[in-house]
Amino acid sequence: LGLLFITSFFASNEPITQFTIYYSFFLFVLASTLISDFTSVLIDVRDNFIILPKPVSDRTFLFSRLLHILIHVSKLVLPLNLPVMVVLVIQKGWLALVPFLILLPFATIFAIFLINGIYLLILRITTPEKFKTIINYFQIVFAILIYGGYQIIPRIMDLSVLENYQMPENGWSLLAPSYWFACAWQLLYQFHVNHYQLLAAALGIFMPLFALWLIIRYFAPSFNQKLGMIAGGENSSDALATIKKDSSKPGYAEQWSHIITRKGAERMGFRFTWLMTGRSRDFKMKTYPGIGYLLVMIALVIIRSKSFSFSSIRENETSARIVLLSSVYIIGMLVLQALYNIKLSDKHKASWIYHIAPLEQPGPVILGATKALILKFFLPFALLLLSATLVFMGWGSLPNLLLGLANQVCIIFTVSYLSFNRLPFSSSDMGKLRGGNFARNVVSMIFPWLLGAGHFFIYNFLPVVFILLGLACIAIWLLTDALRQRTWSSIKLEE
Repeated sequence: LGLLFITSFFASNEPITQFTIYYSFFLFVLASTLISDFTSVLIDVRDNFIILPKPVSDRTFLFSRLLHILIHVSKLVLPLNLPVMVVLVIQKGWLALVPFLILLPFATIFAIFLINGIYLLILRITTPEKFKTIINYFQIVFAILIYGGYQIIPRIMDLSVLENYQMPENGWSLLAPSYWFACAWQLLYQFHVNHYQLLAAALGIFMPLFALWLIIRYFAPSFNQKLGMIAGGENSSDALATIKKDSSKPGYAEQWSHIITRKGAERMGFRFTWLMTGRSRDFKMKTYPGIGYLLVMIALVIIRSKSFSFSSIRENETSARIVLLSSVYIIGMLVLQALYNIKLSDKHKASWIYHIAPLEQPGPVILGATKALILKFFLPFALLLLSATLVFMGWGSLPNLLLGLANQVCIIFTVSYLSFNRLPFSSSDMGKLRGGNFARNVVSMIFPWLLGAGHFFIYNFLPVVFILLGLACIAIWLLTDALRQRTWSSIKLEE
């Protein structure tokens, strides 16, 4: 990630523009990292019950917490900027490194202040429970942005456009904190700036200090009060309203459960998995970025194909075949990822409920859970792909599309049968590490692509396609029956 930062020093010939681009990168990544990795420290409420009853002020308490975060962030900030330091020494000499190192703590403090301000604003306009949800979705979006930016930006960036660009000196520039720090570096390095840049440099030096004083002096009491609200979670009226809303009419999942599952444990496993995959923040954080990665992969295919167009797909049979099969065999990976993550939970000790229920075999629960994942993570993309294929490629592609989808469902049930050795949400992360499933996971990821390669060669042999489609449907029926017959002897219990 630090290597990505150095592109700002080759994008322009003007130092202030270079550092403005760099500090924009740095502040965004640092602020996003604080939200992704240090939110649990910043909003941890356990210390409140231990320290605040003692004669410790809110200011001291919050300052110690911020200092703790600052120390740990420094372990990230220094290696993150090491490539930048090397480039600075090569381009501008050792003296350029001195103001850079002086301003690094100021930029870090400002990022911490920015996150505190955002948290307080969100807590003021929403409930503590929604606050947790907002932070969780931000973490998911951030993971997708980092992956997408790493893959796409270097491919579309035209550095020649920025070579002669200079940051404008107007009121809008003063609204950009990255411009403040760029002007501050210029001031400390050359001691020669105009009046406008001097004002921006003053903001870059004094605003972080003012922000730190503001946090300790005024934000500390209200922040700790809001943390108490987070500890309380939803109030009873909100919880009651949620229960009434859920029980007022049959939902989408309940209607489908009556159609595709048998009554009893299988239907319970379906409903339980459907609800937990929508409510568990831990599961969403591990699984939902995969949807974004899928969109990034599709965007990369389009970017790499300079002559990509839907008309060329219609005219070129080979291109049509590659696009169709790639799309089909990519979407199944979302369910495979969800299948691995569904066994894990930070509340795994609650899985005792499986063992006190009159459950003769765990197979129906596993089958219901697998069907829920297929319906939730595979069917929407399959229907979207089916509609797009019929519109742009015609009905002639339908048999191969159905074979590809049937193969994917067959793979999902096969992986579920081979690797689902724990009940849904019943294992901790440590259990995953002890399980040694890495090789099995890699094989299950590679196998769909091998199957897709075989599908490519029999694409135009429709009799073979129809025969394989029938065999795939039979295999799905046999696999569902085998999953239903799973016994307790094949299930590992959490220690």
